[in-house]
Amino acid sequence: MIEVKVFGSEPPCAKCRQAEEQAKRAAAKFPGQVTVEKCAAQSAEGLGLVLHMTPAIVVNGRVVSEGRVPEESELERVFLSELGG
Repeated sequence: MIEVKVFGSEPPCAKCRQAEEQAKRAAAKFPGQVTVEKCAAQSAEGLGLVLHMTPAIVVNGRVVSEGRVPEESELERVFLSELGG
């Protein structure tokens, strides 16, 4: 199972909303294998990751994107890599 967390500002800015939507669209291509959760960058978890910019996307505890909205295809490649494919 792949755990994706999208860290953003509260209330979410446009880029944070877009990053979350991209992550959800990419995750939909891997039914039952990827979960996406929205998290506040200023939460204890976000602060513990030492995130420098939002939006930030964390996959299985590893920061894969910060300060930009990644392409859906980029996230798909990350997911495939995590699944060993």
